[in-house]
Amino acid sequence: MSESVRDPLLRGLRYYGLEQYSVPIERYIELLKKWNRAYNLIAATDDQTLLDRHIFDSLAARSCIAGERFMDVGTGAGLPGLLLAATMPGREWTLLDANGKKARFCEQAVMELGLKNVVVVQQRIENYSPQGCYDTVISRACGRVAGLIEMTRHLLCDGGCIVAMKGRMDPREQAAAQQAGLRVRITPMQIFGSIGQRHMMVLT
Repeated sequence: MSESVRDPLLRGLRYYGLEQYSVPIERYIELLKKWNRAYNLIAATDDQTLLDRHIFDSLAARSCIAGERFMDVGTGAGLPGLLLAATMPGREWTLLDANGKKARFCEQAVMELGLKNVVVVQQRIENYSPQGCYDTVISRACGRVAGLIEMTRHLLCDGGCIVAMKGRMDPREQAAAQQAGLRVRITPMQIFGSIGQRHMMVLT
């Protein structure tokens, strides 16, 4: 990895207190850039955008999730779930995406990073019937919050939460969650770098 990428990455990892995970995250970035040239997994076009919009944005979610068993819905290229799993080795993660090429990339990344705490599932969320429940369901590409609630609420353990990563907050999203009988906590995300306004919407 070039110093132009490694230096800002290491600064970001220090910001999050995750310096000890630099090796798997560097390897993930190398794999993502390689696969992205052929399969267009993400829209980032330069190294700084990749770090700001995808790596640091995903790692910021770590402060808002809790529990032992997690699901990332619509994980895409493993964002945020694969990065969070790499920095939470004692927790179980399921990465779910219906797109075959994205699921295959995640499977390859899990293998090459040696992650023992991750299962990749290629399936639509509405067709997914897991064994057991999840403490946290998170989504970075959830679209409408009402739809995310409808499709994932039954997957939660008692006391579990749904976490939607959002840009600017739309009051209608909060109202939809409240109408579904959920408590809503909106937390501005503290992200290293500069990508504009981001929020965590935690639903319990």
